[in-house]
Amino acid sequence: MNKIHIFGIPSSAGALFKGTEWSPYAIREAGLMDRLVEAGWKVEDFGNIVSSDEMLRHNVGPVRNWPSPRMIWEATVNQTETLFSNDAFTMILGGDCSIEVGTFTAFKKTYGENSHLLVVDGHVDTVHPRGDACIGAAGMGLWFLTQDKKVWWTEEPTPPQSISIIGPHTLSENDCGINILPLAELKHEGIVGKIKSHLASIPSDNKILVHLDVDVLHESIMPSAYSPSQTGLNRNEALELFNNIFSDPRVKGIEVTEFSAQKDDNGESAKMIVDLLSLVKMNQA
Repeated sequence: MNKIHIFGIPSSAGALFKGTEWSPYAIREAGLMDRLVEAGWKVEDFGNIVSSDEMLRHNVGPVRNWPSPRMIWEATVNQTETLFSNDAFTMILGGDCSIEVGTFTAFKKTYGENSHLLVVDGHVDTVHPRGDACIGAAGMGLWFLTQDKKVWWTEEPTPPQSISIIGPHTLSENDCGINILPLAELKHEGIVGKIKSHLASIPSDNKILVHLDVDVLHESIMPSAYSPSQTGLNRNEALELFNNIFSDPRVKGIEVTEFSAQKDDNGESAKMIVDLLSLVKMNQA
């Protein structure tokens, strides 16, 4: 198959500051569809799943802007039959990190329990809600997926072994039992060998959704990340990483998050994202 379906989730519901809601527009304007068509793909853009203008914002604990994050997840799951299909590769343009709760729920409804969320992120988003603090859902997505008992979300918890994380430069106090490949290990031992070994550790019958938080990239190539990193992947490392990830035919979709498009005055960050997404291979769809 040679089809790609594009969707936008223009949301900053999980964040303190706005900015990521402009990202789907910016990535499209950077020429994503043209690049994919030039590579031989048949591309259909389904527009945006939600409108960020409709979302409530506040700074009242324990979860900032609640219930806006859940509204995003519900709207995403309602699009499950369109969002993922066996005959097309899915690209989701976010959005803050918390969208992963809705997207992976929809992914599992399509591909069943043999689904894997491969998170490429500079952080480990397993912060849990606390009554004495107000925290954004962008830092809680993996906690909601693996630990929530239908208090905040409608679904049964995802087994931790169905999620893995590549590239964090800071670790969490609680990894929720998730397999983590830290950035330092990835750089020290070599990207090709480590990513191939990591992919091989995922059961062969699994289908994979990739979650990209652009703060895994060094600020020299991604200054417009919501939280720019001074220790992330450089351009060559990022291209090498995603070339290998996209070489795995089990990968059925990717979502891009934490790109604060309003900071991207020259469009270079959006172009970097397009360069990475353009590495997708025909064997995926």
